[in-house]
Amino acid sequence: MRYAVKTENLCFSYETNFALDNVNLDVPEGVLFGIIGPNGSGKTTLLSLIMKFLKPSQGRIEIFGQDTRKLSHRALARLVAYIAQDFNPAYDFSVEEIVEMGGIPRYKSFFDSVVYEEELRKALAIVDLENLRKRPFSTLSGGQQRRTLIARAIYQNTPIIIADELTNHLDLGQAIKVMDYLKSLTKMGKTIIITLHDLGFATKYCDLLALMDEGRIVSVGRPDEVLSEEVISKIYRAKVRVIKTSEVPYPWVIF
Repeated sequence: MRYAVKTENLCFSYETNFALDNVNLDVPEGVLFGIIGPNGSGKTTLLSLIMKFLKPSQGRIEIFGQDTRKLSHRALARLVAYIAQDFNPAYDFSVEEIVEMGGIPRYKSFFDSVVYEEELRKALAIVDLENLRKRPFSTLSGGQQRRTLIARAIYQNTPIIIADELTNHLDLGQAIKVMDYLKSLTKMGKTIIITLHDLGFATKYCDLLALMDEGRIVSVGRPDEVLSEEVISKIYRAKVRVIKTSEVPYPWVIF
């Protein structure tokens, strides 16, 4: 099995003493890999370490077998596209201009910009935004903005896309669209790593889950392996029920 991302004994701490403690994670190529856990469990910190926004105090991270300590930020950006939870550009760019920013890692210099029109159209088509390409980003709905950021990641043309809480603050219909688009990308061979709060989306869409709590990985596996009533109730400090039926191929978490 080929792994897109591997972490080995990964540790990190802030001045407030919160830490990631010996995080070991193997993300296979071509899957939708979800990271779940309560607020403050370390999900976003883990993504920030993978993207080299933060520097680990111990351990290593590999992208397709390459140690990220030896990769420049540009080289990393050619392998991994990152979609942040919040994106508020200072200038009111159009949809197509936002998407074109995904091409920057491929430029020889900042002033040597090239628009790959066919790739741009394809990226917009995948998320059904072709008819909005000239619209100012600020005039879009929350769901349309998230879809624009997915298009930018597609246009960046990386084998891995990392997304942090991409369904937050979206209504149900828009959140489903976002997850549908991300799932479709795995069928094109991409590896998607996403942090999620909604356990319903996590169980329905993710091939594999990692459950985190207090900076540690509690369990990793298929949704039906990770989501047990006992573990989820303990981690989230709330009583839940996990229902598994032959009619639905993934567990339901109810409370």
